[in-house]
Amino acid sequence: MLKERYVRNMQHARTSIVRQLYSVKLLVSGLDIKKSHFTSKLTDTPFGEWFYNEAVLFRSEKSRCDLDEIEKSLLTFHEHFSNIYAIYYGKQAGGLLGLFGIKRKPTPEQKAEAQRLYEEMVPLSDHIRQQVNHLETILNKMPTETLSTLSPQPQKRLMTA
Repeated sequence: MLKERYVRNMQHARTSIVRQLYSVKLLVSGLDIKKSHFTSKLTDTPFGEWFYNEAVLFRSEKSRCDLDEIEKSLLTFHEHFSNIYAIYYGKQAGGLLGLFGIKRKPTPEQKAEAQRLYEEMVPLSDHIRQQVNHLETILNKMPTETLSTLSPQPQKRLMTA
């Protein structure tokens, strides 16, 4: 049961990266996306929360490189995400738009920059998911007894839309 919960949380985190990337894709494509779909703090994202609260518990000789690679890619992914977020929801939106966090209209140069950043996020997302897949394989091979010694216990998570 414990192993299954860790695996489920890992799968949820992996799915959340895809959702985050899809939201960015919609945003840079010109669609209106609610600001609430975006979280500017990495540890408040489902993946960041999982990574820094749960994934680090699996740090062993077998998984150390995977976790380091995931973190490196995750930090770059989130930096790009933050830059795109700033283009569309930055503080430069004045008046009521800035007050309510409504999407502002970026310049053509800003749109091009957002598109470039998004295109760089796609392979980062793929790399993160591949590394998580490898980490999942390691986790599935771990004895349940080893997992029970880890702390804290994994949280039950609900899939969010």
